[in-house]
Amino acid sequence: MKTITYILIFILSTSFVNQPNNNDKTIIISPKSELNIVGSSNVSDFQCLFEFQNRSQALPVNFEETKGEIHFNRATLVLKNSNFDCGGRAINKDFHALLKTEKHPQIFLSLKKIKRKPNTKNVVEALVEIKIAGKSKHYTLNAKVNQKDELNILGNLKLNINDFNLEAPKKMMGLIVVSEKIEINFNLVIEEKNSYLANYLK
Repeated sequence: MKTITYILIFILSTSFVNQPNNNDKTIIISPKSELNIVGSSNVSDFQCLFEFQNRSQALPVNFEETKGEIHFNRATLVLKNSNFDCGGRAINKDFHALLKTEKHPQIFLSLKKIKRKPNTKNVVEALVEIKIAGKSKHYTLNAKVNQKDELNILGNLKLNINDFNLEAPKKMMGLIVVSEKIEINFNLVIEEKNSYLANYLK
């Protein structure tokens, strides 16, 4: 499956850390990136994959470094609900009904802050804002950074759809009940090779 937290997300910081005199930058997210939303019911699990449309995404960001932390004034990844595929027409319809896609056709993942995770290697702690169906919530999560030929940002975020005033659907007169807990998994690939994140994590 190919996105969010960055979600979601966190990605955004990867190319510009330690550049205090250059607070504007464009991050290029590769179509090889992956993002999915995983949920479950009392019958089975399900997974909704996000398609990056086989093209790179340019993501403009604005940031500032303060006391070893990177604060973002602008760093938002916009995910179209229509780009999620849950594996079938019926479950896709339920997914869009859950997210109120007709009124709120997009999910917004905004990176607010990152800092190094103490006593860990290549791990950052990120504060992100997620907006679903018109309601926003803030979450803190860890993201792992791998850098070889490409820069990869990996992580997951567990959340409760009740936080966004969403109601899990029930099927077959209540015999099938969907859990209100979901998980967003991501593996974001950054195309820019000359990343400053490696220095930031030293």
